[in-house]
Amino acid sequence: MPNIGLNIREVDGSASPSIVAAPTSVAAFNVLTRRGVANRPIRIDRFEQFVERFGSYFPGGLGAYLVKGFFDNGGRAAYINRVVSSDPATGHVPSSLSLKDAAALPTLRLFAGFRGAKDPGRWGDGLAIKVEPSPAFETRLREGARAAITTPAALPATSDLSALPPLALTVDGTDQTITFQPADFADPANATPGEIAAAIGARQSKVGAAIVAGGKLMLTSSGEIAHLANGWTSVGVRTANAAVGFPAVVVESFAAPAAVTTTGATLRRSDNFMPGDALEIVDPTAPANHALVKLMTRNDLTGAVTWAPAIANIATWKGREIKVRAVRFKLTVAQGGTDPADVVEVWDGLSMESDTADYAPTRLNHLMTGSRYVMAEDLLSASAVGVDLPAGAAFAPLAGGRDGAPTAPEFVGDPAARTGFHAFDTAAVQLVACERSDPAVVIGGLAYCQGREDCMYVGSTPEGVVGADAVAYGQAFQGRKVYGALYSPWIVVSDAQGVGDAPQRTIPPTGHVMGVYARIDGLRGVWKAPAGDEANLAGAIDVTYRMTDEEHTQLVKEGSVNGIRAMPRAGIVIDASRTLSTDTRWLYVNVRLLFNLVKSSLKDGLRWVRQEPNRSQLWNSINYGTVTPFLLGLWRRGAFGTGNPADVFTVICDATNNPPDQVDQGILNVEVYFYPSRPAETIIITVGQQPSGGVVAEK
Repeated sequence: MPNIGLNIREVDGSASPSIVAAPTSVAAFNVLTRRGVANRPIRIDRFEQFVERFGSYFPGGLGAYLVKGFFDNGGRAAYINRVVSSDPATGHVPSSLSLKDAAALPTLRLFAGFRGAKDPGRWGDGLAIKVEPSPAFETRLREGARAAITTPAALPATSDLSALPPLALTVDGTDQTITFQPADFADPANATPGEIAAAIGARQSKVGAAIVAGGKLMLTSSGEIAHLANGWTSVGVRTANAAVGFPAVVVESFAAPAAVTTTGATLRRSDNFMPGDALEIVDPTAPANHALVKLMTRNDLTGAVTWAPAIANIATWKGREIKVRAVRFKLTVAQGGTDPADVVEVWDGLSMESDTADYAPTRLNHLMTGSRYVMAEDLLSASAVGVDLPAGAAFAPLAGGRDGAPTAPEFVGDPAARTGFHAFDTAAVQLVACERSDPAVVIGGLAYCQGREDCMYVGSTPEGVVGADAVAYGQAFQGRKVYGALYSPWIVVSDAQGVGDAPQRTIPPTGHVMGVYARIDGLRGVWKAPAGDEANLAGAIDVTYRMTDEEHTQLVKEGSVNGIRAMPRAGIVIDASRTLSTDTRWLYVNVRLLFNLVKSSLKDGLRWVRQEPNRSQLWNSINYGTVTPFLLGLWRRGAFGTGNPADVFTVICDATNNPPDQVDQGILNVEVYFYPSRPAETIIITVGQQPSGGVVAEK
């Protein structure tokens, strides 16, 4: 109900949600990498993240070079998918190491991996594992039960403790004095029973204090230390203290030793022990008294526990310093060596009991917090509980890793299994690349992009395929409407992993090209063709083939392949922006990217329309409130050809394309047409002579 006076409330109003332009230059790399879980795309924002997750440069693949080129040229975000060979004879295999337990039985196998998944390849041979006993949680059996005394009468509602009279006790044979402080009470002259009990407990740990039935104050010994040799525990008041309810001395009250059975006892501290833990129970004074059991239950209040199997003669250990330890181990992972500087992970407090939170495979394989280097597999040793832990050993290497050679079908992938290109099915990517130029791979990449209709394939001719061969190569992929572009030739870059002075390597230009796409998109807009002097390839030293103007014209116009050229005063540049389409409406890369942008933006921006009443009010909101403002924004930024808005784009969402029979079926039609900006590809400069401007005049 509104208040009297001025009231303000917020409503959504009649405005339609606006459309936000979709991303246009998120790249997808389907490549070979040094390491990485296969067919699990990972988004990265810089090259350092690639190195951390997929390793750096390695002889067997070009993925690192392509990704580095992408970020060096302005790329901002990319998804990386590692392709591996699944051939059982020659394919990728993860490095591994089997650990044995104290009975020399295999108990735990470690694979090179990443948070629960195997990470195949020879990179894992550089890992080494050290096993050692973990500093275990330790306590002792509680040899005494808890002795208790109570005040003879209930404490009054308030007591005067302004004089702060000390409470002198004897606990387990040791004098203990509790000195109160003014801060223990809200008003020391009117201390409540609860405040008195809390103050006693806060000032020491030997005695527990509580207000029990009848309003009496009860003091309870901890039972941690036995007063007598036979294990009895005690508590008493040495000096009368009427203010806290003890008007006279209270002789020590003794409690008999706690019961220890073959299947359980009471622990002095049990917080660190959980049901399922393997426990080592040992009498240090008699080494023969030793047992390994599994903790079955724990009483959080009393510390009482049960275990299995039963310890037949433990009653004869009673009265001695029986220790209880959690049986755990520590795993140290090193990479590249075994010096302290090579240690990359330390996993402490691991257990081999599958029903505990510290179970080694559970912790090492955890999807979010698990190991970034190894994956664990329990070999289910037949050894008894506590004996199945990996035995302590110095650093031992993982071995057996193998890098295979993926085939073209493995790069293309399987839609059902989401492998290869199809691993990106759930990722919002707009540019797709692969380091391979096999015709089957290129066809697969083009088909993938066409099936999605929101991204385009960026490829290159194979190494050494130039001139007429490059023209023929490009012609094999031409079509009326193709979601892709090819570039030629390969480029020369510095090789960070090479040897000698200023080592170099030739690589496909695709990573650098997609980085240029992203750079020009950010600076000028996706409608600006990613070509010309502005489209220089940062990091490219040279091209592997220098073509003439005539060769480049033939390459572009006949082969639909864009040339990478060394241009005076511009460097290594992309000199054309053709797609593989033969239909003149889809000739240019910027046109394809612009249409992908508009389609993706409309798809995301019109989600609010679902389940709205399909009538004229909705149609007007879509047309004038959502789509037209979005297209006007693109027009103002130069995305469309020359002309007024009415000349370059049209939006139809009315009764003409939403007749009753369509509305009855729940169908809403929105049609958007626009005239995209096209690049000045062929420049014709006319130079000629004209007559002199001189005239003859008579004076």
